Amino acid sequence: MAYSDIAITAPGSAEEGEEVSVSALVTNISALDLLFRVRLYAVEDIYAVPDPGDLLDTFEEVIGSGASKPISGSFTMPAWDTTILVMVHRFVVHWDYDTHASKVVSLKTKVALPAVLGIGLAALGISALAVLGIALVAPRKK
Repeated sequence: MAYSDIAITAPGSAEEGEEVSVSALVTNISALDLLFRVRLYAVEDIYAVPDPGDLLDTFEEVIGSGASKPISGSFTMPAWDTTILVMVHRFVVHWDYDTHASKVVSLKTKVALPAVLGIGLAALGISALAVLGIALVAPRKK
């Protein structure tokens, strides 16, 4: 059973090189005032152990029952999707994992309009040639 709840605020996508601001609100949902350790990361692979360079912010603080504490940070969008990861540990008798949450910030890709049009025109050209070829090869009625 988790003693905390996490709500992440982050954009759904960003362009490479864009500064991305993210935040999370950690709420103590237990009946006790507890010491929490919260870490906010921006990671490439959700399944890998976060690298120290992925850490955006951290705090270790008592959060009262029903109270919330924000955490925020920012990163420069790389050339790949990035996962915002919030990990929470609680201290009762010893540090123990409590919960985590994540949200993906997808990389916005810029589509080159001339390339798209070129593909469309090429496809039209091939279709027109195919129709013309069929017309030239088809037997004529006498």
